[in-house]
Amino acid sequence: MSVRKNEQSVSRFNTLDIILNLVSYTCQILTNEKIFILRYQKMIDKIAEETCMIYHKCRVANKIDMRTKDPVELSERYHARIKLERESLILCEDLHSDIMISQKLFHLKASRVRHWTKMTVEAQNSIERWYKSEVKRYGL
Repeated sequence: MSVRKNEQSVSRFNTLDIILNLVSYTCQILTNEKIFILRYQKMIDKIAEETCMIYHKCRVANKIDMRTKDPVELSERYHARIKLERESLILCEDLHSDIMISQKLFHLKASRVRHWTKMTVEAQNSIERWYKSEVKRYGL
């Protein structure tokens, strides 16, 4: 019996790869000074920082070792991991908002916005699936 793609378990490493692709793409397009003019450098820096933080928080969450027999320690680790995953999801929403603002501010092509948004949503969905699998697995 086959399992629907959206119901399959999510590899944390696959999630990190998806996010890393988003970071790479974001940094790549932000360096185009013909589009992302330096007058709005704070906005450009904010977008780059948010995208990198999504990856950083997920990577740190992945590094939290859940192998322990102590229920108190397991609970602490679980809550630390879940907190980082939630923060990553919030940053994805922030990035999505910034993409919409950038579309107007920098007059981005619709195709670029669609692709960038698609990558952001793919990262967000992957983090959400990872988060839900963590809650189901450890749900303390």
